[in-house]
Amino acid sequence: MSENMKVAVYYGPRDLRVERIPIPEIGPHDILLKVKYCGICGSDVHSYKTGLYIKEGQIMGHEFSGEVVKVGDHVKEIEVGERGTGFYAGVCGTCYWCKKEQYMLCPKLFSNSTGYGLPGAFAEYVKISDATSGVNYHRIPDEIDDISAATIEPVAVAALTAELCEPKTKDQVVVMGAGLIGNAVMQVFKAKKVDKVIVTEVSENRLRAAIESGADTVVHAYKENVLKRLQDLVGVGPYHFHEGAMGDIVVEASGAPSAVEQSFEIIRSGGTIAFVGLPERKATIDTTKIVHKAPKIIGALGGDFFQSIKLLKTGKVKTAPLVSHLFPLEHVRAAFETQMNPQKAMKVMIEF
Repeated sequence: MSENMKVAVYYGPRDLRVERIPIPEIGPHDILLKVKYCGICGSDVHSYKTGLYIKEGQIMGHEFSGEVVKVGDHVKEIEVGERGTGFYAGVCGTCYWCKKEQYMLCPKLFSNSTGYGLPGAFAEYVKISDATSGVNYHRIPDEIDDISAATIEPVAVAALTAELCEPKTKDQVVVMGAGLIGNAVMQVFKAKKVDKVIVTEVSENRLRAAIESGADTVVHAYKENVLKRLQDLVGVGPYHFHEGAMGDIVVEASGAPSAVEQSFEIIRSGGTIAFVGLPERKATIDTTKIVHKAPKIIGALGGDFFQSIKLLKTGKVKTAPLVSHLFPLEHVRAAFETQMNPQKAMKVMIEF
C-alpha cells in the first residue's frame, strides 16, 4: 500500500482540488476502508455551492462502499477483505440530547462526523474511528453490488423517513422531489404496501425513473398545476375558509422552497408532513395553514441502516438504475457540476 492517497479537498464555493495526502493512520479501535464508490449527496451539493455545513480544507463524502484493508487490534467482528460502509457520528455524549440518547440532535454532529468535520470518502481511503459492527460500520451482503451499496446511507434516510410517517395501506402519499432519496422514499412506501404513492418533480428524467421504480402516478411540477392535479388524484381537502388536497402523508424531499410551501396545501387536515430535503434558501410558510389544518410535522434526520440493507438485499428498493453518472476522482468538479443539473443527472458517483 502506498503511503499517500488522492483526495478531493474543498477550498471554497465550487473550488474542489484533487491532492495527495498521507493515508490515515488507525488506532486500536479503528478500521481503514479502501473506497470503491462514493455518491454525491444533496448536502454535498449545498456545501460545494455555498460552503454550507463545512469549512475550508474539508474532504466531503459519506455515501460510500469499500473494502476493509486495516483493522485495529481491539476491533471485533470486522475482518480485512470484507466489503463494508460506515458513518462515524461524532456526538459529544454530554449534551442535553445525548443524555436522552437523541444523538442525531447533538449540536456537535455536523462538526465531527464522516464528511462533516472529519475526512470523508471522496478519497481513496477513509477511516472509521471506534468502529463497531452494526453501529457505525455495516457489512455489505453478497446480494448488494458495490454501486448499490454506496446508496445504503441515503436509503437508510428514506427508510427512517417512511417509518416516522407511520403509513397505512389505504393512505394517499405524495412525495415531492424524485432525486435518489425521494425515489427511495417512494419505493419504501410501496414496499410497505401503501396503495397510492404519487411523486411530484420538475425533471422529466427523474419522473420517468420514478415511474420505472414503481410510483403509481407522477406530476410534472413545472408543466402542471400541482395543487389542482393532486386535488384530481387524491381529492379536494376542505379546511377553514379554503380548499387544499387530501394527501394523508406528504414527504418533502426536494429542498425547493416552493415545494415546502405547497406541502401545506397538499396535506389534508390532520395529515402528516415529513421534511427530509434541505433547502439552500428559506421557504415562506403560511402558519395559518398549520393552525387550521393541524398537521403532524416531522423533521427526518438520520437513517435506519438495518432496514436499508434489508430493503436493498431483498430487492424491494433498487437504486443501481438511479445512478446516472460515474466520474473518476480527478474529475470531481465535473461530477459536482453534473449533479447540480436535475434535468441531466439522477445520482452521480465518484468511482475509484
